[in-house]
Amino acid sequence: MKVQHILVPTDFSARSEKAIEMAGAFVDFFGCTVDLIHTVPLLKYFHESMDPLGVPFSLEKHLYPHCLEIAQKKLEDLAEKYIKKEYRGNMITHVERKASEMIAEQANKGKYDLVLMSAKGEHDTVHVMGGTTEKVIRHSHVPVLAIDDDHELDEIKNIVVPVDFSDSSFFAVVPAFELARELNAKLTLLHVVELYSAGSDMIPYVPTTVDEQPVYENIIAKLSDYLLKHEQYKLYLQRTGVIFEDVLISSDGANTNSVDVETKVIKGISAHYEIADYANDHADMVVMSTHGRTGLARVFIGSTTEQVSRQISKPLLTVRPQFYEEPVEN
Repeated sequence: MKVQHILVPTDFSARSEKAIEMAGAFVDFFGCTVDLIHTVPLLKYFHESMDPLGVPFSLEKHLYPHCLEIAQKKLEDLAEKYIKKEYRGNMITHVERKASEMIAEQANKGKYDLVLMSAKGEHDTVHVMGGTTEKVIRHSHVPVLAIDDDHELDEIKNIVVPVDFSDSSFFAVVPAFELARELNAKLTLLHVVELYSAGSDMIPYVPTTVDEQPVYENIIAKLSDYLLKHEQYKLYLQRTGVIFEDVLISSDGANTNSVDVETKVIKGISAHYEIADYANDHADMVVMSTHGRTGLARVFIGSTTEQVSRQISKPLLTVRPQFYEEPVEN
């Protein structure tokens, strides 16, 4: 996962300012260009533009430019505060009814490597993650990193990647490896065995004890097969001989890099609950695919990533599998 061009949305709240601050840290690690974007809500635009104006006023000269000029100045001030001058990109302002649509559209057309944004904006929600961020994750073809509070990149030492044996879930291992390599972190592959996934009518027949080692061996075998099928990643898994502990290695002929990998197999009633619970206690960052075992859209990665995104308090990077295509809407 190259990180050369980042898009950072902001609504000028304190929370969204933290995302800009983290973008400044990305500059230190990756030397990337950072664009800031602010979308003025349509109703707020008209209210704030008309409020200080008397009548008569010119629609073209006064009404439309007013909020955008203020937003542009705020973006420039934030960029000056957090982003080194040589890495500051475009300061983008728009008037739009739905901020999420404009952010996703800009991300998809702008050749970005990452969208970095606050998990919540100016207004609190009952969930950890706000509605705008959820919608950006749904529609962005670009990886989205959502952060909730203060997080330091150099403090990220354990990156958790939930896997479910599908190619979609293994797709997330590659960008997770690349981040772990740059941040000098380890990876934890997390698999949840849902004890009663067969349904309540099958509970008497589903064992509540699961041998973790065969599950681990299956995960490692399928991940190794996935990496062999995708030689373009130049990534392979090396066994250490220690159960649950392996090494991912990348080699392009000239350079070789490695990241330690731990595999955790846990049992529970609900995958999304167990993932969020484990991550909140043990992870410094979580990387997940936006589509899981079924490969179906269900609008937003089935239920698992959606539920995890609402419950997690750690940075969450969501990536869209390259082979996934948006369903055609009638």
